Formats: sequence, C-alpha cells, structure tokens
Amino acid sequence: MNSAEQASLIKLKLMRLLDQHKQLKLSLEKISAENKNLLLQLSESRKREEIAQERNKISKLADGIQLNGMNRTELKQYLNSYIRQIDECQKLLNQLSDNA
Repeated sequence: MNSAEQASLIKLKLMRLLDQHKQLKLSLEKISAENKNLLLQLSESRKREEIAQERNKISKLADGIQLNGMNRTELKQYLNSYIRQIDECQKLLNQLSDNA
C-alpha cells in the first residue's frame, strides 16, 4: 500500500471518527436536556407533595380545633379560602415555569 492509499485510509477513518463524535455529542445533548426536564419535574412534584402535606395538616387542624369562637364549618371555610389562595399561587408558579 502506497502513502497516498494510507493517507486516504487515514482520512476515511478520521471522517468516521468525527461522525461518531458528532452523533455522540448530539446524543449527550439530548440526554442532558431530558435530564434537566426530569429534574424540573421532580422539583415540581416535590413542591406539590409539600403543598398536599400542608393541606393535610390544615385539614386535620380544622377537624380538631376552633378559632376565635368559630364553629367547625366556619373554620373549614376559613381554611379552605387559604387553600384556594395557595392553589392560585401554585397555578401561577406552574405557568411561570412553563414559560421559562
């Protein structure tokens, strides 16, 4: 094999390696984007879980106490208004994160 053939073979191998590198780089970028998306979803799920736990605590409190002479129904309505406000805040936060 002469030097021109060797150079041609090396060039062909180099082109294959560059193509593999390009494909691997694209694959890495795709996986990185997917990882970022999954981390965001995990974070949002954790926030929702925390909110649900807080709602549960509030609900348990409403079952067992009275506030400033309020009866149980009034207390639940009072706390439900706060829960609705929390839900609205969460909805706005979700919209912001979707737009980001």
